[in-house]
Amino acid sequence: MASFIMAGRKQAAFFIILSTLLSLILPPVGLFSGAAIALITLRIGWQQGLIYTLLGSAVLAIVTYFFEQDASLGISTGLLSWLPIVFFASFLAQTGSWQGTLQALLVASLAGVLLFHLYEPEPALFWQKTLKQFKPVLQEIYRLNSADVDKLIADMVGWMTAIFIAAIAVTVALALLLARHWQAMLYNRGGFSKEFRELSVGKTPALVMVVCIVLSIVMNSTLTVEILIIGVSLFMLQGLAVAHSIVYQLEMKAGWLIALYILLFVLLAQMFVLLVAFGIIDNFIDFRAKIAKTDQN
Repeated sequence: MASFIMAGRKQAAFFIILSTLLSLILPPVGLFSGAAIALITLRIGWQQGLIYTLLGSAVLAIVTYFFEQDASLGISTGLLSWLPIVFFASFLAQTGSWQGTLQALLVASLAGVLLFHLYEPEPALFWQKTLKQFKPVLQEIYRLNSADVDKLIADMVGWMTAIFIAAIAVTVALALLLARHWQAMLYNRGGFSKEFRELSVGKTPALVMVVCIVLSIVMNSTLTVEILIIGVSLFMLQGLAVAHSIVYQLEMKAGWLIALYILLFVLLAQMFVLLVAFGIIDNFIDFRAKIAKTDQN
């Protein structure tokens, strides 16, 4: 994929348009269009990344208009999805620091929550109105009746601001990781593996997460819970990085990682919490450095 994307402008445009269209049927495929834009930004620059962002957004606008929907919805969806990827891919290219990039992404996400609350004093009402537009889709997906869907929406609206922004943050992070993997395949074989194994969000954000956990228990604060929802997804990535590093440092078989991902798929909630915990604690204990020191002794 990476070589095809970087083969020329026509190939890159074709890949982004195709993956954008396929994402309308299979949403996870949208990650590939984001990663392609991130790869172009990392390798060529933010100007080219912006051009392909506008191209993908135009495609979404045409599709939404074709289905008799507001074309501006397609444009806003594309820009909201890909502009952050261009920005943070450019940031990563300039700094070369994953920790700095993840911290900037976390700060921007938290700022997004605060700005949304300032702009929308009644976020629950906003999300209730928004989610009701998707009521038929939710009924079809979850096989629920109308009353059950209304209850599901009522349960979700309180946390939708954080969930929505956290989804954008995770999509950006995953797109950058995939793009960096593609970039390493083309120009720096094996470089990404080392980068990922060293991935760390940082001690200060980890301390903020610990404080928010305590405050959410003691005060039952909505804001602290929203911060946690956004932060835990990034620390889950650090937890995965720690697992990869431990397997590599101890020269364990790849089957351990395969088992980890199977468990993550089967026991999503439990494994997610476990990986987040490892990701946060690692910033204070540094499991990877301790294992390296043990190996040297």
